[in-house]
Amino acid sequence: MQTISIDINKVQKGDEAEFRLLFNLFYPRLMSVACRFVPEHIAEDIVQSVFVMYWEQKSTLIPNAIHSFLYKCTQNNCLNYLKHQAVVLGHEEEVRLAEERVAFQLAGSDANELWNEVVERDIRKLLEASISKLPPKCRQAFELSYFKEMTYKEIAEVMHISSRTVEEHVQKATKFLREDLKEVLFCLLFLLR
Repeated sequence: MQTISIDINKVQKGDEAEFRLLFNLFYPRLMSVACRFVPEHIAEDIVQSVFVMYWEQKSTLIPNAIHSFLYKCTQNNCLNYLKHQAVVLGHEEEVRLAEERVAFQLAGSDANELWNEVVERDIRKLLEASISKLPPKCRQAFELSYFKEMTYKEIAEVMHISSRTVEEHVQKATKFLREDLKEVLFCLLFLLR
C-alpha cells in the first residue's frame, strides 16, 4: 500500500497541488463520516464546504491538527444540518396546523367535530412518537395490552415471557409515557374544560 506524503506547510502557503493531495486523501474519509449522519448528496456539499473552510483558514490552523479540524468540522456541519432540518420540519408542522385551524374557522358548521379530529390526530402522532422511543419488548407489551386489549397472560404467551415480566414492561412503558407526555397531558386538561 502506498502512503501519501503531504507537506502541510506548502498547503498553508497556498500550494494548490499539495491541497489537491490533501483533498484526495481526506475526501473519501470525510464522506464516510458524513454519510453516517446525512444522505450522500448532502454529505458531498458538507464535505466540500469543510474543504473550503479549511482553505480559507489554512494559514491560521495548527499544522498537526489538520486531521482533527477536518473531522470535527464535518461532524459539526452534519449536526448543524440535522438541527436545521428539525427546525424546518417543525415549522412545516406549525404551518400545517395553522392551515387546519384556518380551515376549521372557515368551516363554520361542524367546527367542533373538525377541531376534535385535528386535536385527536395530533395527540395520536405525539403518542406514537413517544411509544416509538420505548425499548422493543416494552413497546410490544404496551401495544398488545392497550391497543389489542390482551391480558398479561395472553401477552406472555405471545412474547414467550412471564406474566410478571409483561406487567413490568407495561408499567415501565406507562411511567415513561406519562413523563414524556406530561406537557401534552397538562394542555389537555385545559382543552377538555
